[in-house]
Amino acid sequence: MAASRLGLRAAGLAPMAASPAARPFSSTSQCARDSNIRKQVGRMYQNVTDQPSPRLQSAKQLQSLSQTNSAAVAMLFPGTFVRPPLSKFPRNAGPFFRFAYDAVKSWGTDIVQSLIVNLSSKPSFFKRALWKPKTALAVLSAKALHRSMSEAIAAGDKNTINKICVTKLAVPLLASIDTRPKSVRYSWELVRYNKTWRYPRVLSRKISPITREPGSPFVRQLVVAIASRQHMVKYDDSAKGQGRIIPGSEKEVDLVENVVITCTVDRNTWAQDEWRIFGTLKPTLAEDWEVEKHLLESLEAEEMSKHKV
Repeated sequence: MAASRLGLRAAGLAPMAASPAARPFSSTSQCARDSNIRKQVGRMYQNVTDQPSPRLQSAKQLQSLSQTNSAAVAMLFPGTFVRPPLSKFPRNAGPFFRFAYDAVKSWGTDIVQSLIVNLSSKPSFFKRALWKPKTALAVLSAKALHRSMSEAIAAGDKNTINKICVTKLAVPLLASIDTRPKSVRYSWELVRYNKTWRYPRVLSRKISPITREPGSPFVRQLVVAIASRQHMVKYDDSAKGQGRIIPGSEKEVDLVENVVITCTVDRNTWAQDEWRIFGTLKPTLAEDWEVEKHLLESLEAEEMSKHKV
């Protein structure tokens, strides 16, 4: 059993940058527009049942957040762009460069949003920001969580799964453990990390308030690509099997997994709670991204029209 594969594939859409012709920019208005667009994505999706991209499905979840700790953050940020390998880029020159531009733009938007939040945490202009991204530590957390979760799935350790996974991910993982044959024992081992000169690396970083309400906490999300070699095997612990390896179950594979971790940040104290695993993502494909981009552009145009004088 490929224990490290989470079995859940989520995705969504990202708020587009505001038009230069819109009203003057501020961090408060930017966060408010981002939050409102995410809500509209969820409402619009209910009427968009014929869209081919499964990544749009997670937009519905953005309407139902009632808790604010990391365990309850069962959403993926709109516009989470996971850059695929060049072999997955469009072949023709025009679509290739458009897709490459969107990848760079998405990365730049993520950086700007992080800087906005950092500046908004400053008590005053000449004082240091209270919130710091500490991305390097977050990447280490992603590696540790990825390993702990894979080991816990193999061992059937429900307590660890509940502790390190968001509820939406933990529930089906726990259900899959309960349905396993009692006589089968699973083992997972991290053999080594691969291509350490390139991995792990951050593919997406986002932060935005959950709602437009004053004091609403921020949700922070990182997508970290992790390359590793993993060893998986199943044992027959029945009286007949006597703990022997089940034939054909032993595998050693090289994987690159885009692990999504999430946490919340208190807007008053700027304290961040523990990182948790949200799931894994497939690389973003050009055809799916075009559907999402057009939907968000129409939503942003509708939102901006409300603020015109």
